Amino acid sequence: MRLTQPVFGQPRIRIEYVAFDSHGVKSMCTRVTTPEVRITIDPGASAESASFPLPERRRKELAARYEQACRSSCASSQVIVISHYHLDHFLAQRAAETYGRKVLFAKDRKDLPPNQSTRAERFFRSIDGLPEETIMADGRKFKFGKTEIAFSKPVWHGTQDAEPGTVIMTEIRRGNEKALVTSDVSGPVEKKTTDLICAAKAQTVVLDGYPTATLGQSGSNPDIVRSIINVCRIIAQPEVKTVVADHHMARDYRYPAFYKIPYEKAKELGKQFGTAAEVAAGRTSMVVDGFKRHGATRWRRWSTLDRKEALRILESAVSSHTLTKDWLEAFRRWVE
Repeated sequence: MRLTQPVFGQPRIRIEYVAFDSHGVKSMCTRVTTPEVRITIDPGASAESASFPLPERRRKELAARYEQACRSSCASSQVIVISHYHLDHFLAQRAAETYGRKVLFAKDRKDLPPNQSTRAERFFRSIDGLPEETIMADGRKFKFGKTEIAFSKPVWHGTQDAEPGTVIMTEIRRGNEKALVTSDVSGPVEKKTTDLICAAKAQTVVLDGYPTATLGQSGSNPDIVRSIINVCRIIAQPEVKTVVADHHMARDYRYPAFYKIPYEKAKELGKQFGTAAEVAAGRTSMVVDGFKRHGATRWRRWSTLDRKEALRILESAVSSHTLTKDWLEAFRRWVE
């Protein structure tokens, strides 16, 4: 359990990291509690893939355990949020204890990728009649007593025009306290998404780190450097006290080497940065623990992404016109 930093007196926003990849399951299920309302965001869980350094049986056990944790969180919440329609972000089955008599805030079904559109249509048919109210939440704000829940307009699930489409971010505010849960922004990579995250002025930011497992496939070295710059910018915001980076990032046992720069930046600025397991429980992420116990699965050699190497990648990308010069300026401002 992790509390946002109180502005005056005791904190009124409480965050629980119900199920995350650093726990050993594909998930970003977050529970936020205020004096007025209990909110479960993205209650879904799927088993990690074969590249995750745990035996298959153990991966399936963890998926079952944390799916039940998501169900339990929903059962005792008044509000459920679904940021998009990937199966590690919502429970697709009809279940009264999960959705019955809840307020369900969900991403609008317009302009979804085909697979998500089909899945969403099937899901809403299956739960018909269960929620107290179902609201398409994109870009809207709602009040529960002194608690305000605000949703961003759709932001890219990764890079602009990426195949997974868009997601909505969730901001919870009570008085001067704020928490922001980004869902799958994959870094973030895009500057516009980072602008929105910084503009929220939240004390606690829960974000999806860059999917380094895709490097050399759909991911690229310039994109992870863009992500590193954006994460450092978020850490540097004066209101931010804690940044939890997890989900896609914590599926790759190499992430401590790739995220060396943000860890150093947070230490320099006296901020907290790390996975849900590291920040909330003070323990090693499951993917790193599994690597130490069971050895490598997919990657056997890699290099640390330090500031010198990040700058080299960035300069090369600018020289080849893959990125514009303003990324060099951002690097100097937020990283160096």
